[in-house]
Amino acid sequence: MGDTMNNIKLTFFALPLSIFLSTAAFSQALEEVVVTAQKTEASLQDTPIAVTAVTEATIKDLNIKNVVDMQGIAPNVMLLPAPANNTGASLAIRGGVAMNPAITWEPSVGTYLDGVYVGKTQGAIWDLVDLERVEILRGPQGTLYGRNTLAGAVNFISKKPSGEGMSGGLTLGNYGLKEGRFIADYELGGNIFTKVVVHRKTRDGFVKNLPGPYGPFDGVVPNNLNPATSELDVIDSKGFKINVYYAGDQTTVDFAIDWTDQDNTPPHPQLGNIMAGWSTAFGVGASPLTGGLLLWPAEKHPRLGLDKTTSLDKDMLETSVVEGTALTITHETGLGEVKLILAQRKLDWDDQLDMDGTPYPIFHTERHTSYKSKTIELQLTGSNDFMSYVAGYYQFNDDAYTFNPQRIFGGGVAIDQHYSGGGDANAFYAQATFDLGDRTDITIGSRKTEEDKKGYAAYSGYWTVDQERSDNNTSNTFIVAHQLTDTTNVYAKLADGFKAGGYNTESSNPVQAGAGYGPEVIESVEFGLKGMYLDNRLSINAAFFDNEHEDMQVAYFTAEAAAASVVLNNSAEQSGFELEAVALLNDTTQFSFNYGNLDSNYTESVIAVDGFSPDHFPYAPENMLYASLEKDFGNYRVRLDYQRISEHNIFPYSVSDPRSALTHVDERAIADFRLMTSPMENLDLTFWIKNLNNEEYVVNMIPFGPGFGQLTLDFYGHPRTIGMDLYYKF
Repeated sequence: MGDTMNNIKLTFFALPLSIFLSTAAFSQALEEVVVTAQKTEASLQDTPIAVTAVTEATIKDLNIKNVVDMQGIAPNVMLLPAPANNTGASLAIRGGVAMNPAITWEPSVGTYLDGVYVGKTQGAIWDLVDLERVEILRGPQGTLYGRNTLAGAVNFISKKPSGEGMSGGLTLGNYGLKEGRFIADYELGGNIFTKVVVHRKTRDGFVKNLPGPYGPFDGVVPNNLNPATSELDVIDSKGFKINVYYAGDQTTVDFAIDWTDQDNTPPHPQLGNIMAGWSTAFGVGASPLTGGLLLWPAEKHPRLGLDKTTSLDKDMLETSVVEGTALTITHETGLGEVKLILAQRKLDWDDQLDMDGTPYPIFHTERHTSYKSKTIELQLTGSNDFMSYVAGYYQFNDDAYTFNPQRIFGGGVAIDQHYSGGGDANAFYAQATFDLGDRTDITIGSRKTEEDKKGYAAYSGYWTVDQERSDNNTSNTFIVAHQLTDTTNVYAKLADGFKAGGYNTESSNPVQAGAGYGPEVIESVEFGLKGMYLDNRLSINAAFFDNEHEDMQVAYFTAEAAAASVVLNNSAEQSGFELEAVALLNDTTQFSFNYGNLDSNYTESVIAVDGFSPDHFPYAPENMLYASLEKDFGNYRVRLDYQRISEHNIFPYSVSDPRSALTHVDERAIADFRLMTSPMENLDLTFWIKNLNNEEYVVNMIPFGPGFGQLTLDFYGHPRTIGMDLYYKF
């Protein structure tokens, strides 16, 4: 790897010497972007909702393969790994988020792969190699997308088999990064195409796990344990996708199987806070039996800084296997296109964590999860002289189970939790857009949903709860769109969103586990403008929104007898502004910019049984800014990306709770650099530096509260990484 990095460094110095000015990288005008955000193909600029389209060119430039690779690319959107996770996601749009990726929780942002609902954020980070487009829909999408999209939706659209032949890619970088992908795309005959995608990725960890740093002379019992986990934040992922596609005159058949297996170690838990004298107060400190030495001196293990070493006494692991099978059939009829989607997804997921972040056996936990879901959707889309329409029936059922053993004080306290959940969702929906003339359209839509849910929990043999519930909802959409000028469209949108109630089966409190929480409903008002100016060399999309949440499902973290997360209902409101702009400054330079402003407040003072009351919105920074500058130098193209996120909180604790300050994240600014070239036909080469400024920043935190001495773990973002991407089309 050392020789590889030396070659990369030499190339960075040599390439600028050979740069010459010649042909332009960009066309004379911005290209039209087509999206399917409203279930039918339409121009992005003509689609009257707030949606960010990540095109194939951007996907290739940024090497986007999963949901968190797009962090910052859309305003008021946070796409991050969950605390202590590389495969679980925390997805937030306009302040709507499911904080915990636990398998029994429902997200507020829906994730879709080729029209199939993924279901959970646990295990939601896996690589998708052959993407055509990603659409990020902001705001409630209750009519067309339904369950758990009251904050928005993320659609991944794969490239269909088309007979393009073979292609492959290779990525190399520091920290031992190696990534390969291979695509074989051929026509079998008779309008039948097949595509096979294979990918593999490995990366060393960012942090070394070393034996205990203390000896007897430090006044502590030395830890000589040397866990098998030698590095943290290690990636080892492999997978494939097989796609068979029939393209007939009136009928298409699309069958796909995807599989990804990840064997990782979680990110490094950095001890951010601990009360002085806490271990002694628990009776596990200095004693005559130890010769006056401390057994578990967490307070003597302060923040180590970011020296890339730590000392944990427990092996760390995170494994995730996701499988998906989908069959999509479309047929053209006199009424329009009929589409049938049949799909199932499975997840097997395990982790093993040292939750105290120290070389002492204070708090260890494991989770062993299985999950499966099935989707059936029948849809009709069509149009006539005066309207276009979408109507359909949707059915979704899932089943989830987690075994969660926890060991505290070296096993002195042993907790075994079992919790499960699932249910059935059925919905009918319809939406129509009417042409009123005079360049004005109205869109009316409605969705009727019924969800039946179940929840089960068993706590160390002491108690069990087994509950069922049913929730019903009708979500509506009303949009007025007007073409103000030949280049400017404006719209006003009223929309609802819905998330069914559930159970706190992860809780260690039987009252909380049995009581559960009610459904959440959102009502949103949005005003937007979409325009193309300066001979289509400048696009400006802007949106203002105001959301009212009734019984918002607010999640908070508890550590009473065990680590758990609990939900209560507390109404809230959000308002904000979003701006997206793309400009061709000249034939060789393109500038992209987005900005999001968000103001979030709770409007009720509902207090949980343990005294918790929400204050701060999690994952809801007041300001987010993203800018990208691309410059063409003939055979070379340079791209600089910059994002700034203002300070915000990770958990919703009240200002009177010490955890509020402990889970406050400072403002951060990160820059990425890319140099792209095509040294020969069919060969693309990209040299990149991520986190160019080597910003040290906290992404997530876990607070354990007063019962554990205000123990708080910090999880930092990746340091500066350097590498190159090579892509070749055979």
